Amino acid sequence: MDRKKFRENDRLIGTTKEEEAKSGHRQLLACFLASLMSLSAGTVIAGWSPTEGNSKEEDLKMWSTEQESWIISIYVVGALIGALPAGFLGQKYGRKTLLLWLAAPMIAGWILCLLRLESLFLECLGRFVCGISVGATTVAVPLYAREVSSDVLRGRTGVFLDFMLCVGILYAYVARTVLDGVRQFCLACAVVPVTFVVLFAYVPESPVHLYSVGQYEQAASALRWLRGRWFNVKKEFDQIETSKCLDDELFDRVRKMSDLNKKFLAKVTIISFGLVLVQRMSGAGGVIQYSSTLFKMSGSTIEPNTACIIVGTFQLVASGVSFLLVDKVGRRTLLLTSSAVITTCLSLLVVYFSLIEKETQIESPWRISLLFILCVFISAFRLGLGPIPWFISTELSPASYGSRIQSMAACFSWSLSFVIMKTFKIFVEANPVLLWFTFAAISAAGFLFVLFYVPETNNKSREQIHIELIG
Repeated sequence: MDRKKFRENDRLIGTTKEEEAKSGHRQLLACFLASLMSLSAGTVIAGWSPTEGNSKEEDLKMWSTEQESWIISIYVVGALIGALPAGFLGQKYGRKTLLLWLAAPMIAGWILCLLRLESLFLECLGRFVCGISVGATTVAVPLYAREVSSDVLRGRTGVFLDFMLCVGILYAYVARTVLDGVRQFCLACAVVPVTFVVLFAYVPESPVHLYSVGQYEQAASALRWLRGRWFNVKKEFDQIETSKCLDDELFDRVRKMSDLNKKFLAKVTIISFGLVLVQRMSGAGGVIQYSSTLFKMSGSTIEPNTACIIVGTFQLVASGVSFLLVDKVGRRTLLLTSSAVITTCLSLLVVYFSLIEKETQIESPWRISLLFILCVFISAFRLGLGPIPWFISTELSPASYGSRIQSMAACFSWSLSFVIMKTFKIFVEANPVLLWFTFAAISAAGFLFVLFYVPETNNKSREQIHIELIG
């Protein structure tokens, strides 16, 4: 249908407060359902941990440390491969379509894990296939959330990815503790992507994508579903068109001015990749994967599975707090608070493991302090450094370039994650003090990076953000 029809004939009726509230609920619902794939990704991230006692003995095959590190980290290789084409595929076929496709490798991967009991190859293959879906999900969900949300909800819908990751991690912790065997656990995890397909099928495609490929009638229908039936479609279309024109004008100026080109693109790249670097090198991924190992090493009397569930609960609550605050206090405030608290916690871990390394006797009441430190650490991570780097690149980047930059940042993120996952247990057993000190130093540098280099994007249009970056 001709776009002009909507420009000339569309009914221009303002939305009431009731309509606005309803539209907000619809947008949150769409992002929530899309983020069920993030929940599924969380089950993969925390779905395998070197913890005895969560499976029947006949279901559990004990691996060497080297094999164990491959089982845990192999999904990250799949995530790296999945993230590479995700931006292009989402641009060509649509964000919703891509997300629905991603359920297939997730289900297939868990089926392979179900059959893996006597085969290291099947175990690794299953997690690798799941990882493909995980990597692409970290690209597709932020893009979909950004494009179906109004500006006032942009931060909260962006946090959904991390919030649902936390739900998935806690789901995996609880499931592997209460379910009677590995087979039941794999089936419980496979149910999540199946549920996602059933529910997400009824949610509209991104209206921005539909508009960009000339499907104006479908775009208008999607907007009315998301914003309310009397929503001013013409106004939204004008904003999309204006944003596209400004992007084209901006990059035409950038191409003509080499200095401006370098400054703008360098800033977007450095901020996106810098935040990912600080996020991954904080060590949170290693803590999530090897939390049970850390408690065993410390001599804590708390049962490892119980400690994992406690840590998982804290990070879920913190992610919920981030969801409530991100559009009120801003991205920079949360990032600064998060990195400062993380640096403090990592410094305390340096002291704690230094005492253990020197064989200093730590009284039993003080051993529980490790659980407290890890809970505060993971909570601080989920408050800022966990969720914000995933979606801030979509706010900084021009609309036509967002999917590419998101894919590149995701690939960089998963590359770092693989290094951390593959080497974390080796270093934590060989020299934990050096490991925690390195993480603390990087987190401290990250605080300074955010303080002096990362702009606030809260309540700002894409054009305002670009002008600030160029200036």
